[in-house]
Amino acid sequence: MIGIVGGSGDFGRGLGARLRAAGEEVALGSRTPRDDLIANEDACRDASVVFLSVPPDGVDSMSRGLAPVLGGKIVVSVASPVVFRDGKPGAAPGDVSLAELTATAVPDARVVAGFHTVSAKALAGDGALEEDVLLAGDDADAKAEVARLAGLVVSGRAVDAGRLEVARWIEPLTAVLINVNRNYKAQSGILVTGLP
Repeated sequence: MIGIVGGSGDFGRGLGARLRAAGEEVALGSRTPRDDLIANEDACRDASVVFLSVPPDGVDSMSRGLAPVLGGKIVVSVASPVVFRDGKPGAAPGDVSLAELTATAVPDARVVAGFHTVSAKALAGDGALEEDVLLAGDDADAKAEVARLAGLVVSGRAVDAGRLEVARWIEPLTAVLINVNRNYKAQSGILVTGLP
């Protein structure tokens, strides 16, 4: 089963719907369970893979709070350090990535950073996602499983960008794409070219 923490937003709902359509069992978690949303802890408990779809300022506290049910699981960090100043999107990354914060908070989790360049609005829509997904992580088997799931969501491929530390440079790409999307009134993604 796949658990999605923060499953009430466009990203969580869209990801959940696309994974369910591909035949995966998905539990949508929320801090305020209602309707089809269950408690975040319950969404994690029976899951083998958990997506953390929470705002950047909540990553550390959410990871620490869920640590007892995240240990030993593949945890996919999708958060980005996006900030809005005077209504304009930018990035305010810290010394380490949000994915690394999760890895520190839950040292026995198998953390993979990914999906930062996939638009939440596009995920929540019906159209095909003709793009790639960048992944970073230190556990090759965990990355392979997240790559498999990415292949169910996008028509491109999962691209292994390297160790978890690389998330420091992947996460701020979200802010770049938000600006591109505003300028072109689109829901863009990325395709990595020149790969075998």
